[in-house]
Order: sequence, then C-alpha cells, then structure tokens
Amino acid sequence: MPRIRIFTTKNSLQWVKNVELLSIEPCNFEFTIYHSLTHLQEIFLEKIQQVDGVLFSGQIPYFFIQQHFPSVTIPMLHFDVTQEDFYRTLSEYIYKHKDFQMKRCLVDFLYEENNYLGVYEWAEKEDVPYVFDSSIQSFADVDVYDKMRDFHVEMWQQNKVDVSMTRLSNLHEMLEPYGIKPLLVVPSEQSMNKIIEALLKEIKLIQLIENQVVIAHLEMSINRDNVIDLEYRQMSLHKAILDFSKNNQMSFIIHRNAFYYEIITNYSDFKLITNEMKSCQLASFFTQELQFPVHIGWGVGHSIQEAQLNAEKAAQMCAALETQSYILSKKEKLIGPLGDKDCIQIDTQYNLEIEKLSVKLNTSPLQIQKIIAVMDKLQSNIVASEDLSIHLGITPRAANRILKKLEEHGAATVSTQLQKKLRGRPKKVYQIHFDEL
Repeated sequence: MPRIRIFTTKNSLQWVKNVELLSIEPCNFEFTIYHSLTHLQEIFLEKIQQVDGVLFSGQIPYFFIQQHFPSVTIPMLHFDVTQEDFYRTLSEYIYKHKDFQMKRCLVDFLYEENNYLGVYEWAEKEDVPYVFDSSIQSFADVDVYDKMRDFHVEMWQQNKVDVSMTRLSNLHEMLEPYGIKPLLVVPSEQSMNKIIEALLKEIKLIQLIENQVVIAHLEMSINRDNVIDLEYRQMSLHKAILDFSKNNQMSFIIHRNAFYYEIITNYSDFKLITNEMKSCQLASFFTQELQFPVHIGWGVGHSIQEAQLNAEKAAQMCAALETQSYILSKKEKLIGPLGDKDCIQIDTQYNLEIEKLSVKLNTSPLQIQKIIAVMDKLQSNIVASEDLSIHLGITPRAANRILKKLEEHGAATVSTQLQKKLRGRPKKVYQIHFDEL
C-alpha cells in the first residue's frame, strides 16, 4: 500500500482530511502540519523518509520546497484549484451578491502559468480582477504569506476592492485584525481525486523503473593457457561477489562463464552500488580484495538481452591494467570510468554525421564519439595523447596512433604554436577539427 505524506497548515487540515473519504485505491495517508515555510524547510527531509509520495495542501509550499530541495526525486504534487472549482465558488458568490463587480475583486491565485484560470478569455480588459503577481515563481518566497497579506490590506485601504478571493486557509486569521473576510476557495473532492490518481501513477512508474533488470558483466584478465591461474581467479572473483552481496545485504543472481561472470540485480540496488551512476562500490571492493583487475560493465536495457549486450559493451571499455567500471544505459549513453575525475559520457546513439566522418576517416563511429566526449570534457579541441590515454583508459602509444591517423586524414593538425608555449620537454598536441571535413 503506497504511503503518502501530506504537508498542510492547521487551517487547511479540515478540507485536506477529505482524502480519506475519496473512492481511490487504498493508500496510507500521513498528515504533517507546518507552521511556516521556515518550519516546513526544517522538517521536510526528515518527514519524507520511507514514504512513496508527497502532497502539499497548496502551491506555495510545493514551489517553496521545489526551490530549496531541487535534488529530491520522490514524486511530489500539490492540491490546486481548478477552473471548475474557481467558477463554482464565484458563481455562488455572485448569486448571493447581485452587486458584485469583477473589477473590484482581488484573486491571489491567478497567474500566467495557470492561464489566469481563463478569466482573460472572457472578461473585458477594464473588468479583470486584481492579481497578486503575474508569475507563480513569486510563491516560492519565504515571506510570501506576509507579502500577500500586505497586498490584500493595501488594496482594501485604497478602496480598490470589495472582495478578496484566496487559496490560503490561514489568510483569514492574518486579515481578521484589518476587518477583511476573504472568500476561501478550496479544491473540490473531484479535483483532489485527480491529483492523487496522478501521484499514484508517478509512484507506480518509479516502482517499475526501480525493479527493472540491470546486469553487470565482469571480465578477468587471464592467461587462458594457465588452467590453475584461471581456476584461482574464478574462485576468488566468485567469493568476492558473494562477500560484497552479503556485506551490503543485496541479493544477486550470479551467472558463471569460463571467462566472465554476470550479476543480475535491480535498478534500485544498481543506483546504490554506483552512487547514482557516479562511482562504483563494487570496483572499489574488488580493488581491495583481489590481486588482479576486473573489468565491470553495467548494462541497462528494456530486456535482459539488451541489458546483457550493453553490459558486455561497457566492460570492453575498461582499461587493461586496473579494475574499472563503465555503464551503458538503455539510452545508449556510455558513462565512465566511474569514480574517476576523468569520467566522460559518450553518446553512442546512431548519428548520421558521425557515420559520414567514420567513412572519411576509416575510423569506427564509437572511436569518433569517444574523442568528441574527451573534447567536451576538456572544453577544447586541443588534445594531447595523454588526454586520450587518461580519459579513454588506453596506452599513450595507442592514443598516439589515433591522433596520428586523424592527422593523416586531415582531421587534426599539430598545434606548433601551443607547443612553443609549453615548458620542459616538448609535448605534441593536436588541434582536432571534425567540423571542417
């Protein structure tokens, strides 16, 4: 059963509690009252532990939290007043107050982002109501409640309005000392139902993503003619996998081949192991526990077969002399080596321009994409063999061969001017100009 935390003010709790009466799939609702936006900021991270989704009673706390906690990935939505809710309340008021004039009304929840709830589509320019601000961004201000109170008071004292319409339940208390009784507009049960259904869909989508299959392809550098060494490394690697699984309380499916292992896990554990695809705990563990390097390729895909293929491709990117870890995602983006400051991201998707370059240079498309990724990392098209060697995990000699080949095909020129500026031993650097071919 999904656990949903609802943040609300004390005055809004009464109508927010209607969620328990809605005809929706079973949910466990937990209510948290905040006294101010500062208070909400203080308790937010603690209160969202172990919940599947978050709801806010209004747009102000929602946008405030989005601004101050942009990295929170848990699904979050807020209850809002729809056009139907607004015009229902407005119609009821007009029915009881025949002298109502729209131009002498202040509505503090109309702004450009909600298209002013359609008011500008039918009202004459001189008859449109006053609004607090034209943009929803102003609602993320920590002092927005006080500013909104002051705006209402100012408009009444200047005799510009006869009616204040608001979404803020606590504005009634704030305006009471000034003799102002605002007309409160709250979301209907139908509106609340739609928001909860939308949140549940987001929760289910994340759960599907978290449970998708991820495969790690582990290759050992071995001498295939040395049976004893092969058996030793197989046993050592298998034990290290089991130890890592036990230490981190993760359940792996392990598939053993003569020359490699496959680990099958879920996306949730994969994110933990790779620290959101930034580093690799498994690589660090193998480096400490094993006397030989292991190449780790993580593959994510829409199917087991696609994940296996991506994992094998990612493993082939690792350097030969040390344990490394790369990821090839289902969007065909190669990331690695994980945990290294020189980590690069390579877009391996089909690109017509890259394919044309590949033919001209007699070089694989992936090789060209790697070089482009290194230039993006360096933010320069001036590259030395050491740059390719470090970022691609290849030997300086191999890097030199790549740059020399580019020079021979007219895609790179030796930057002699830059060489003269370098101190010490001359360093051969190349200026790469794929865009001129």
